[in-house]
Amino acid sequence: MIFKSSEIRWFTPQKDLIWDFYKRLPESGEGTRESDRTDYYLMSGTINTGIKIREGNHELKVKCAEDEEMEFGMMEHWIKWSTSEEKNILNTIDKKMMGDWIAVKKKRFKKSYEIADQSTLRSVQGEFVDEGCGAEFTEIHLEELDQTLYTFGFEAFSSGNKQKENLLAALNILEVDFLELKELDSYGYPQLLHKLNGEQV
Repeated sequence: MIFKSSEIRWFTPQKDLIWDFYKRLPESGEGTRESDRTDYYLMSGTINTGIKIREGNHELKVKCAEDEEMEFGMMEHWIKWSTSEEKNILNTIDKKMMGDWIAVKKKRFKKSYEIADQSTLRSVQGEFVDEGCGAEFTEIHLEELDQTLYTFGFEAFSSGNKQKENLLAALNILEVDFLELKELDSYGYPQLLHKLNGEQV
């Protein structure tokens, strides 16, 4: 499966600011609480590519356009390939060979919206839509680095290659003061792992 997205994400060690921000979005409250999971990311040496194993799914995510700096964060554009395996490859690998991978435990909450005519948002749950955007809050724990962080972000998608327009429309329709998040780190997971691992970007 191939999936394109435009995204903006923030990270912080302080939960309350972005948790309260997330809860104030339409569909008040926690939204959908997903099952806790552990994703495994390959430390690939680049911030433009992410390789992840998630519950048996193998995902390759590559930036497909230049990042765009906004007043309150960084918008990134990705294309993702995902394949599902009957048997999780991690169960077949000797643990001694896992040194280049990092386990990221996630507790994730999500709200999903359909975008109609770039002018209105409709909350949806368990429903496939062609044009939309998801908002998520996630607690992440990296046991190897003894780090717990929190992330809040938006991921827009489109069946007509309008994912950037959908992200901008969602941010505009929500009429939220995103400047509250201006001082937080804003980038995707590959850059986060580089930073936490002490690598130069």
